[in-house]
Amino acid sequence: MNTERTDPATSQELLASSYGLRQQYGWRGYRRGRVTDLLFDLRLTFNLGYRALVRGAARMPTRRVKVASVDVPTRRNDLERVLRTLKTTRHMVSVSLAPLGNRGKFENINLALRDVDLDPVDWLVVVDDDVALPPCFLDRFIYASEAASLRISQPAHRFHSYTTWEVTQRMWNSLVHTTRFVECGPLTAFHRDVFRHLLPFPETRSGWGLDVIWGEIARREGFRVGIVDATPVAHLRPVAQAYDVSAAISEAEQLMRRFDVCRSNREILKTTAVLTRL
Repeated sequence: MNTERTDPATSQELLASSYGLRQQYGWRGYRRGRVTDLLFDLRLTFNLGYRALVRGAARMPTRRVKVASVDVPTRRNDLERVLRTLKTTRHMVSVSLAPLGNRGKFENINLALRDVDLDPVDWLVVVDDDVALPPCFLDRFIYASEAASLRISQPAHRFHSYTTWEVTQRMWNSLVHTTRFVECGPLTAFHRDVFRHLLPFPETRSGWGLDVIWGEIARREGFRVGIVDATPVAHLRPVAQAYDVSAAISEAEQLMRRFDVCRSNREILKTTAVLTRL
């Protein structure tokens, strides 16, 4: 394992290299990826493990889920669409929103959660307003996360989703792939076991580097993290459109120094297991 301390060059490579950034080309591109997604969806329907997942999700015990998001006035209809899908579930869902204001995303999430009692909450879901979720999303996503013993999780990206990291894309015939990294959007879920280790979130403007910190804390504390391929989503807008990328990279470098991240980009962005049964 690489034990050298992360320096600015390593951080920049992680955040902006062709290894990390997804290339929009061929069958994996935004346009042609729609055909690929259809093939992946079809294969999943023949996976006996997926059928068991669907049955298990329909009868698992009810969980208390807190959904936190940012209320952007010009995109309120988008947010309401996302929240309606999340509330179509057998679980008990409550929502806390923060007004946009002149704050970064996770500053707003901390504000949304400031007066919330998280003691009875089983899962915290942080979600953006520009994500398309599949039917029965929350039931199957929570079930798969728990069945795979994930404590931080996200749904996989479809191939026609706007993404950054290849490790977050869906995998063939997979229900879950475990990783050392989950990203800070468009939807991230946190099990109650990690609340005291991660909350409140470090308050950054862009959020870059925060997801690397989550993975590092999970490694140190022995938590399992991963990507749920059984419930793939589509991110509807390109990333890094609303802020200065160079400033975001600089902020991420400072954050990773603060938490003494010492793994290489290949270690961080690695798939550790592919689960076709749960």
